[in-house]
Amino acid sequence: MGLLCLWVTWELATNSSEMDLINPSWWFLLGIALLLVTYVVNIGFGLSVGTWPRNLSIALIATSAIAAHLIGGSFLGTPLWLAGTFWMVYIYGHLGVSFLVSTIIATPGCEMRALPHLLGLASGHKVAEHYCPAFIDNIDKWEHARNAGIDVDERYSAEGPGAKDLLRNPGRMLVIYGIPFAAIQFAGNFGGFTIATMVPAVSLLAISLVCFINIFRCRRVHCYFLGPWLLVAGVVLALYSFRLINFGPSTWSLVVNIALVGGVCISMHVEMAWGRYFPNK
Repeated sequence: MGLLCLWVTWELATNSSEMDLINPSWWFLLGIALLLVTYVVNIGFGLSVGTWPRNLSIALIATSAIAAHLIGGSFLGTPLWLAGTFWMVYIYGHLGVSFLVSTIIATPGCEMRALPHLLGLASGHKVAEHYCPAFIDNIDKWEHARNAGIDVDERYSAEGPGAKDLLRNPGRMLVIYGIPFAAIQFAGNFGGFTIATMVPAVSLLAISLVCFINIFRCRRVHCYFLGPWLLVAGVVLALYSFRLINFGPSTWSLVVNIALVGGVCISMHVEMAWGRYFPNK
């Protein structure tokens, strides 16, 4: 993850141009960065300033778009490209360095707290452990349980709604979400039209199916939103694969990026608002 983030940083810093403003992938990276900026600032610097980093970032992007319109008559102008690119270079650069530092010094919990952890080791002051945001915290809790000598299998077999949750185990969660994501990236970058469209369609529909099954098993909150969202995205991609719909040359990037960014938004935020499981009726 560290090398991937640093590669994205390098590409943005050296190969980006104003033409990227019409590239859905640029907007995909911007959307992910907007989602992560609050955590990068709060966890990465050991602060607690709420959602202000994201709000200010959105205000910066909006202001640069207005400036572009005033200067050149279009919101998609140089000020917006410069603000978005420089801002993403910082976010992904910070993440890349944090991941690599976390790897070297074995930072427990969220990798974004690697820099405070490093400073704490250097100064002799212990820094509080912090789990990753949203459902990804399962991985950190699993790691913490193992380090504490807790029987992980027993922990996951406990009674309650979590006992039937298909995503309760970090390994299973990584398989359910990770394999489809990797398949989408490989198909999109290395496959022909049929593979590049049908593999993502099947992948999104497969995750959607897991979500619908999980709704009936344990009433997992984010599944109520993520299931229908990915179902629609998967159907749209399938129709595009059969050449029944077409939104232009950027159809693949547009649909896939919207599906993934929207899925990340849903997964990271709805359970913060309503908890992990809806109560049984």
